[in-house]
Amino acid sequence: ATIRRLIGDEKVLGDQVTSIKYTLQGSAMVRGLDWTGGLPWRLDARQAGGGLVMDVGCHVVDRIDYLCGPIIHVSGEALNRRSVQTQDVEDYVHLRGEIGPSSWAAIASVGATVECTWDFSASSSVDELVISGPKGSLRMAAMSPSLPIFVLDADGNTVEEITFDTLPHAALPLIQTITDELRGMTSQGSSPSRGSNSVRTSAVLDAALDTYYGGRRQDAFWDRPSTWPGRLQSGKW
Repeated sequence: ATIRRLIGDEKVLGDQVTSIKYTLQGSAMVRGLDWTGGLPWRLDARQAGGGLVMDVGCHVVDRIDYLCGPIIHVSGEALNRRSVQTQDVEDYVHLRGEIGPSSWAAIASVGATVECTWDFSASSSVDELVISGPKGSLRMAAMSPSLPIFVLDADGNTVEEITFDTLPHAALPLIQTITDELRGMTSQGSSPSRGSNSVRTSAVLDAALDTYYGGRRQDAFWDRPSTWPGRLQSGKW
């Protein structure tokens, strides 16, 4: 709600979004990577559909979609850079695209460039989403609900820092709206989370990972890891 207000109502970026860039390095924020029982399910293509980007990256793609509109004309590169000895799935994804038309964007964003990079095997730790327009930009962490949002002017100077209290249950408000709507309790409005946005998010990630797996929608790619071009390129075979 805060970001939609800033870019949609207060127009801190100007009249439109021109670019969106996201960078994540490291995997410190990822839960469930316990190796004591063998390969974690989040790194098993049969269970997770790919590497950590399927568990972590989907949230970033979905938020961009919610704020600005659908990501279209997607291309990407996926690699296994540093994890070839421990996992078959990718540990690095670079996605490019642009924002398409929609009826739900908080601000005019059609044509804005989108660039997202996830490097889960990096030793450093970075989580930064930057949404830019002609008047300035917003800079924030995408995977933490409690870190501040920085409002920057066109020269990159901080105009405002917006802080938040740490929520005991970050997902509770969204889950509550979904539950209320399913029960017919819509006095507070309908949930912003629909099946259509999850389908769009899945399509974006499929497009970014397509070359690594040699296709993702034609067959059960998780059953043929020996044919994955990305795995072959990594030198696993």
